[in-house]
Amino acid sequence: MSFLFVFFTGVSQNFNSKVEAIITASNVNDGILELISSAKNLTEANYSLRYEFSVITYDENNNSSKNAQSGRFTLEPFEVKSLSTTSVSIGSGQKTIILLVIYNQDDEVIGTAREVYNDKEAESKPAEEKLSYQRPNEGIELTGMVTENTKTKPGKDFYGFFYQKYSLSPEQGNKIISIDEVISFGRTTKIMVKVEDKIVFQFYARPKLDYLEEKADQALRQVNRYFEYLKNRSESINHY
Repeated sequence: MSFLFVFFTGVSQNFNSKVEAIITASNVNDGILELISSAKNLTEANYSLRYEFSVITYDENNNSSKNAQSGRFTLEPFEVKSLSTTSVSIGSGQKTIILLVIYNQDDEVIGTAREVYNDKEAESKPAEEKLSYQRPNEGIELTGMVTENTKTKPGKDFYGFFYQKYSLSPEQGNKIISIDEVISFGRTTKIMVKVEDKIVFQFYARPKLDYLEEKADQALRQVNRYFEYLKNRSESINHY
């Protein structure tokens, strides 16, 4: 069996500039990886997109097999959305190519991600280096930390929604996010989402769960927006 590989040239520098394709791998058992494909909106625009997520495996005799998933989805500004999940066996002498391609409404490629796992070569990337912590030159940099300081059941419900969504996000910042609730007018309370000491989202609490879950989605997008701002600012400072 043969497969057609398309190599993109010319406009490749524009890939992942508006919508970033992300592949996250985690070890389930020895030789088994769980793969999650995701997309991250890096802009203020709304997008209607489609994706193709492929896992191509070659055995020792170079015979190949392919498992592919595809679908359509939308992205709101600075939203991160999981697209599909699959598991793959990384066997001895086996080479596995994982490819995620994201297309816009005009069927143009705007985002790509590629991972290669090869038992014989050193081009594979350990999955644990892409998970809950990173290893800089010195020490360990923790990611995905969220603290809670809520006072009411709606506050705790919001924290639960937000923490679940953030913990499942394929990209998490290295700064602490805090969920604080303060007494406001009368018997109402205000919930604030902070990145360190910076308030990035706030609203007045209500007991309805669908309202709180919607606010959790909005809060996560604002957190992603702020992290992207910090990333761009850091790159701009380093450039100069």
